[in-house]
Parts: sequence; structure tokens; C-alpha cells
Amino acid sequence: MKKSILSALLLMVFGFANAQATGSRFGIKGGVNFPTSSSDFHENETLIGYQVGIFSEIKPEEKYGIQPELLYSTHGVKNKFVQDGIAYNNDIKLSYLNLPILAKYFVIDGLTVQAGPQIGFLMHAEENGVNITDHVKTIDFGLDFGIGYNFLEVCSVDLRYSLGLSNAVDFHVGDNNYKIKNNVFSLAFGCKL
Repeated sequence: MKKSILSALLLMVFGFANAQATGSRFGIKGGVNFPTSSSDFHENETLIGYQVGIFSEIKPEEKYGIQPELLYSTHGVKNKFVQDGIAYNNDIKLSYLNLPILAKYFVIDGLTVQAGPQIGFLMHAEENGVNITDHVKTIDFGLDFGIGYNFLEVCSVDLRYSLGLSNAVDFHVGDNNYKIKNNVFSLAFGCKL
């Protein structure tokens, strides 16, 4: 089921880009994720991750464009807390297949501001090396905001913040319910093919 949904999304997004007469280009990108995941934990440290994937820049007008992307993205959070005299130290690592669809405004030549929704499909989750994929929500929603700069005609760099709108992890320790939202800063480099 998950593979069917992802295949359909991939065909729709990049089929739409192919249907554009001019002004669309495909590319590859990769970068580093710096999570700032919000949670109910007393101490919360981030586990840096990465992202790799493909994108299409569709530019029907000089000042406006749309950039759908398909990214494999990883990040995590280290949680430390004490509950009923027991010290917990958990490393939660998450990986997603993210589909952001960004509206782009070209401020000046090469410089863009970007914003748009993102949906993420959980690929894998683990806590302290143990697979917890069945205990993490399979779909994650967010809003992306950022700036980008195109240089050398085919290269780009993006600085982006993804604001998590849904709880990715929702579990109980004793009588307390703990929730984690995926908030991530990312720095990525792209190359148009």
C-alpha cells in the first residue's frame, strides 16, 4: 500500500513537471538536517541527519515558480528524563520520504523565498537501536519556509525550516503522554541536470 501511494505521488509530481512546455528543470539535491524537534521532555538534544533526493523547478513566469521535491530525510532526538525515580535516556531516529511542494518567488536574480506544505511518509524509526516503526505515525505533515540562491546557472543552495504540524511520536510513560513534532532546519545543495 505504501509503495503504491509513493509511486502514484512520484508520477503525479514529476509528470506535471514534464507536461510544462518550458521553464522546468529537474535536479538532484542533498544536505544536512538540524532538528529542533519540539517535545514534552525536560531535556531534549538533537541528532543531526541528512537528506537526498530529486526536485523539479517549474517556472512559468519570470518572478514565480513551483518546486516539488521528493527527499529521503533522516533526523532524530535524544530525550533524557526521570519518571517515578527511573532515568530514561532515549535516542529516537526517524527516516521519511518527504514530498514538499514549494511556491517560489524570485526576489532578485538568483535569490528566492520559498514556502509550502510538506507531507512525509515514515520509512523507518528506531529507539536505542530497536525498530519502533509500528509505534510511530506513518504520515507527518509540515510547513516549509526558506530562502534559496541559484548560482552558476545549474547550482542552488537552500536554507529551510520545516515546521511540524502533527505529532510524529506519541507514547506513554507511566501516566504521562509524550509527543514529538518534527521541526527541522536544513541546508541543502542542488544541481539541475
